[in-house]
Amino acid sequence: MRQNNCFPLISVLIPVYNAELFLVECLDGILSQTYPNLEIICLDDASTDGSFRLLTDYAAKDPRIKLIKQEQHHGIAVARNTLLRHISGEYFAFVDADDLIDPAYVEHLYQTASRTGADITRCLYNLLDIRNGSVQPCETLYREFVAPISPVTPVQRLQAAQDDSQVWLKLIKTSLIKEHHLSFIPHVLPEDISFEILLYQYANQVAFVNEHLYMYRIGNLNSASSNRGLCAFGTLEAMVFLCGELVRRNLVEQNFYEKIISLTLHAVRRMRKYSFPPDYFVGQTCRDAFDMVEKFLGYCGPFKRGKYRLMCWLAHKVNDDQLPYLACLMR
Repeated sequence: MRQNNCFPLISVLIPVYNAELFLVECLDGILSQTYPNLEIICLDDASTDGSFRLLTDYAAKDPRIKLIKQEQHHGIAVARNTLLRHISGEYFAFVDADDLIDPAYVEHLYQTASRTGADITRCLYNLLDIRNGSVQPCETLYREFVAPISPVTPVQRLQAAQDDSQVWLKLIKTSLIKEHHLSFIPHVLPEDISFEILLYQYANQVAFVNEHLYMYRIGNLNSASSNRGLCAFGTLEAMVFLCGELVRRNLVEQNFYEKIISLTLHAVRRMRKYSFPPDYFVGQTCRDAFDMVEKFLGYCGPFKRGKYRLMCWLAHKVNDDQLPYLACLMR
């Protein structure tokens, strides 16, 4: 592994799918980083445009670039998991192929991580609207934590994960992923919800850089995140997965698990807002959510246990397509 005591190797991971319009700017920003010891791992997820050609050209010119080519399109979660398996660095950072990073992005995050010993180090970001070229700081639109935070309790860790839900906005210690076998749920969008919640449950220290070092493009209609219905359904799938995964990992505490159940039922309620094709199996996934709640009622306090037990009993009396409305009635 290419590393020295002053500048440990850092892996920059770039999942690419049909990003030809933005890829040159993205790669140029990464190659111009002031941090001197990078490996840049690019995965082409069977793009149908000129993305792979561009990646090949860049890899031929710069030995820091490693290129992975998937012959079939598997989606962003599988792409991220594949990239994680190829990490050599002590730290890693995801950069999406249609985004931009400041030349000091990696250096400033690493300096803070090194000084504080943080497992997760993140910064602020700007939103670049490709429809009109406008740029807005993230904190004008979204809730962000803007001071160093090291959550301690499971509930605090959950709140930190919700506040910091972008997997592409941080430097992460590789050992945190390897030791706890963290990965993304395949074929679920948004793919980072369950990953972030588990990541924060295991992190010992979280640090913050109060600089806007990442530029996130919005208005790209080819981005999966632009489909709100798809994202809502993916959130429901992620929460159903988490209900079981947190218990399997023995990451259960009463207040924390009650919050997880609340988030799961909120995801069920959102299903009434969108129309989905039949192959989404929305009703069955809502049923799975209620089954998870019923299965793990023993982790709740007496009041919440009684409330959720009644809700689950009623769930058995109604059709699948009525479950989102039941979740609303029992709010």
